Amino acid sequence: MTNANSVPIAVKTGPNSYQIAYQLAEPAIGGWTTVSPESRFTLEVSSLGQDNWTYLGSVVAGETFGLPNTFGPVPLFRTELDGIYLYIGIRKIDLEGTSNFRDIGGYRSEDSSQIRFGKIFRSDNLTKLTNADWKVIEQLDIGYVIDLRQTDEKARSRTAVPKSSNLEIIEIPIDVDILGRNELLQHIFSREITRITHDDMAQMYSDILAKFRSELTQVVSLLLDPSRRNKVVHCTAGKDRTGLSVALIQLLCKIPRPQIVSDFLLSNSFRTPARIAALSARLQSHRVDIEDIVPYLSASKPALLRAFEILENQYDGAENYVTFDETSSWEPADTWKSNLLYH
Repeated sequence: MTNANSVPIAVKTGPNSYQIAYQLAEPAIGGWTTVSPESRFTLEVSSLGQDNWTYLGSVVAGETFGLPNTFGPVPLFRTELDGIYLYIGIRKIDLEGTSNFRDIGGYRSEDSSQIRFGKIFRSDNLTKLTNADWKVIEQLDIGYVIDLRQTDEKARSRTAVPKSSNLEIIEIPIDVDILGRNELLQHIFSREITRITHDDMAQMYSDILAKFRSELTQVVSLLLDPSRRNKVVHCTAGKDRTGLSVALIQLLCKIPRPQIVSDFLLSNSFRTPARIAALSARLQSHRVDIEDIVPYLSASKPALLRAFEILENQYDGAENYVTFDETSSWEPADTWKSNLLYH
């Protein structure tokens, strides 16, 4: 049905209609394919976060099928594969106020474990969430928002959590510095910076790993903490600081690197085109060639690959890079795996 690197995923195609697709190893715009490989799935369905399964029947990848709305806005599917269940969930959660809100579940580890859907989400900033969006957040049972933005980013775009919510925001600022500067757009508009390369982005990732090891450890520890409700981690675009944080989680889960890269590059399907479109007129008015700064506006694969090299060569792997806080109230070595992974 699948190989080690293909990830079956559920895609919402209408209010109560879905397709089973495959997440591309190198996602293009849209992120999924339903063409190859062709597969037939015998599915059961449940509401995300529940364990009450209903037989759905046989579904072919790419064919649209309907569900009653009793399963809520984010259903979860499963099929039996080689004697174990393979879970197929919704990767991209459609919210009005974000473009890059995603579930990191579904990726399969080297030992065929699978990250649970509905536990950890990643996103761009949450400042434009509507009341309807916050209701979806509540339905996802998200209890913690981990905000990686700097003080000035948060001052410009504050997250307004509804007063009725018991959701907790945990701020762990991580600075982003490219070519010796932050707040890069103003330097681009002034033409102090005229070009940003993938090497520049790779250097930024190297700097983040070197300067913010303690902060990234704290982020990972919070995301893995089994005593806390579901979490979402975000920065402004949801691609660099968030991407590194999620990649560390995935490395600890022994997810093959092609799957980690695939998850990372989905930002280029969901965030980058909208960002380029929003900035296009201003960039043109300042005589900035968009092609010269695309690595800055996108998730840079060379930057992530550089991070992999650094983690392996300088720290002997993510397990040694993440030095869990000795004062944690939980034991990272054992308890998080049963909470986060299907076995």
